Amino acid sequence: MNDSLAYLRDVRDRLQYVDYDMIYASIVDLKDKFVPTARLKKGHIIDRVRINREGEIFTKIEDVSYIHDKEVLENHVGFGRANLPGEAVFYGSIISKNVPHPRVVAYFETSELVKNLNDKDIVEEKFTLSRWRVTKDIEVLEMIFSDEALKVNEYVQMSLEDKLTNLETSSLKEHAIDQGKFFSNEFARTDVKNGEEYKYKITAAYMNYICKKMGLGGITYPSVPTEFKGQNVALYPQVVDNCLDLETVGLFQFKGKDVENLIYMLKYCQDFGEGHKDFKWLDYQDGIKIFD
Repeated sequence: MNDSLAYLRDVRDRLQYVDYDMIYASIVDLKDKFVPTARLKKGHIIDRVRINREGEIFTKIEDVSYIHDKEVLENHVGFGRANLPGEAVFYGSIISKNVPHPRVVAYFETSELVKNLNDKDIVEEKFTLSRWRVTKDIEVLEMIFSDEALKVNEYVQMSLEDKLTNLETSSLKEHAIDQGKFFSNEFARTDVKNGEEYKYKITAAYMNYICKKMGLGGITYPSVPTEFKGQNVALYPQVVDNCLDLETVGLFQFKGKDVENLIYMLKYCQDFGEGHKDFKWLDYQDGIKIFD
C-alpha cells in the first residue's frame, strides 16, 4: 500500500488530534493518484433543500443557494463533506438510476427530523425546495465507490469497471481501487455526529486539493440517508453562478404520524423578481404541474 494512503487510513479514526495541513500534505504526496471524473450535462436538474424555521419564508436567490452570509460562514460553518471551515459550497442532489426524483434525496439529506422519526409522535416540518437547471456541462470529481455503494448500486459498479479500463497493469488497477474505495468510504461516513465535523478533514482536504488542482467544478457522491441509492453533488460558488439557472422554488410541508408520512406543496414561485431578489409566491392548487 502507498505510504500516504497507509498514513491516512491510520489517522482516520483520530482526526481530532491530527492537523489538517498534515492530511493535505499526505494527499499532495500520494503517488499515482486515481482521479475519476464525471460530467453534469447541460439541461440536467439539481434539487436543493433548506429547512424553514417557524414562520420563515425565503424571498431571494441567496436564501436558497450556497451560503452568502460572511458572518454565518465565519462563525457557523466547520468542516463538511466537501468544504473547509468558513467555505461556501453548494450542496444538492441529482437524478440517479435508483432514485429518479432528486428532491427526495435532497430532503432526506437535509432534514434531521426525517432521519430520526419517532413512530409514536406526530411530527411536522416545512422546507423549501429549489430546482436548478444546468446551463453548461460541469466536470466533477466522482467519489462514488464506497464499499456499501458498490453492494447496492449497479451504476457505481459499472462506473468503477469503466474507470479501470485504461489502466495498463494489475498493480495500477489494484492501487486505483484501493484509493477509490478509501476516499469514497470517507465521503460516505455515517458516524459523524454534531460536534464531530473534524471527521470530514480527509474529504475536505481531498476535494480542496484535487478539484482545485484539476480545475473541476465540484464533486458527486452517493447519498448516505438513501442507503447509497441517491446521488449528491457539491459545487463551488463560481460554478453555480456561471453554470446553473434557478428555475422553480416550492414551499413544502412534511407530516409524519406512525407509519404514514405525507409531503405536500403549500406555495410555489417561478417569478423571482428583479435580480432574483423579490420572490413572488403563489398558493399551490392541485392539478398545477410544478415539479416533474
